[in-house]
Formats: sequence, C-alpha cells, structure tokens
Amino acid sequence: MKAIFEGVCSMIRKLLEKDHDEVIALLKSEAALNVFLIGDILSFGYDSDIQEVWGDFDDTHSLRAVLVKFGDNFLPYAKNDAFDVAGLAEKILAYENPILTGASRVTTMFEKYMPELAVKRVDQHFCECEEASRIKVNTEVIVRTSIPEDIPAIIEMRANIKELQPRREDKELMVTQLAEKTKRIYYIEQNGEIVAVAESSAENPYSAMIIGVATKAEYRKQGLAKTIMKKLSCDLLAEGKKPCLFYSNPVAGAIYEELGFVKIGNYAIYK
Repeated sequence: MKAIFEGVCSMIRKLLEKDHDEVIALLKSEAALNVFLIGDILSFGYDSDIQEVWGDFDDTHSLRAVLVKFGDNFLPYAKNDAFDVAGLAEKILAYENPILTGASRVTTMFEKYMPELAVKRVDQHFCECEEASRIKVNTEVIVRTSIPEDIPAIIEMRANIKELQPRREDKELMVTQLAEKTKRIYYIEQNGEIVAVAESSAENPYSAMIIGVATKAEYRKQGLAKTIMKKLSCDLLAEGKKPCLFYSNPVAGAIYEELGFVKIGNYAIYK
C-alpha cells in the first residue's frame, strides 16, 4: 500500500528474506549505530515469533528506512529524514507499551506522533572505534577469555559493584551467546578472584557493542579496565568488527576517548 507523506510517495511493508541484501546494505552504512538491528536480524531473521521487521520504500522502490520489533522493543533506522515517520509510528502504536530505542536523530522524529515518549527519553553519548590507540596498559596482568564455567562468578562480581545500575543477567542466555559467538567476555583475575571484566554484545560481521565494563573497588587505578577494553577492541577490529558503546558519565567518556573511541552521535532510550 502506497501513501503520501509531506509530498513524498512511500510504501511500508513487512520485510522478507528476499530483502535481506538491501536491508544489510542500508544498515551497515552505519554499522556501529545499527549494531542491535543487524544483530537481531542476523540472529532471528524475518519470520520469527519474537521479531518483526518493516521497511519503508520510496517511489523508486528503494529501501530507505527499517523498523525492527523485538519483543516490546522497537528500533528504527533511516539514513536521513526523508522517510515515512508517521507510517512507521502507526506500526509502533498498534502495540501496547512499546519501548523505543535508537539513534537520537531518528527517534526524536517519532515524538511528534508519539508525544508521550518525549518525557521518557534518556539520551546517552554514542561512540565507535575505528583504530585502537597506542595507550599504555597494564602489562603485568593477563586478560583471560571466559568459558561458560566462569559466568556465575562474573555475574556475582558485577552484582556487588554498587556503582553499576542493576541489570538482569541470564546465565543460560549468556552461555548460549558465547556458543553462538555473538558475545565474548574478557576478565582479569587476581588472588583467585575476578576483579575486572568487559564484554561484547550483539556481535555481527560488521560491529559489536561493548558492555558490562567493571572493576572491583579495591583494584581500581591500576589500569585494569583500560587493559581489558584495549584487548577487546583490538580483537574485534582484527576481525573486521567495529566496537561501539554508549555512556553518560563524562569520566568514562574521557577513558574511552583515550582508547580511540570517537563520539558519532547520541543514542536514545525511551524508558
């Protein structure tokens, strides 16, 4: 079905496997910003009980916007503002209590049609790394790669760090993600316990999100987090995967900048 929005012809429809190459071509143009969309599509495809994917096409039948629904979460993407925002907003509003996340320059366009969202928006800085810096790290420690048996200790370690926002960590899901190679977890151990950790998430052939960076209080100011982050970033880059992350703490941002991360925009989460 075609519609006219602000003088431009548009067509929105469910995307299918036959659209895959065009979808990935659009999304990988900003692979870091689209890390979750790419990861979800590669993991769950276009015909899944948990996921739906829509596309907005212009009058030449070229794909210009994608909307992924994963559970209650909606992730929109468009390369510019010439797409049918109203039509995609209508798809989102067909569901109860939708959660919207994505690049702020895209998600804010939906606020006109979903005004209740604006008060829920939390913006974070979004950055990516194209080349790891030559920053000096702690060479006296060993960065280890976790195996499934390490996960309970990693979950417990992070749960006891008061500065971290509470997060639900699913042991079985993490084990599955390790096996599927959509996640890797690196850690440093001292005196028989895990004292620093960082991990990737939503790994795909083009990008990976870095999350869960943490150091136990008594082991801070030793460069442990930087050491793990550099190792993780270098390994991802060596595989052609662009590391990315978002943050709100300017102190953390300064550390990421030292490591070679560059801010490319803001990322919005509507809670």
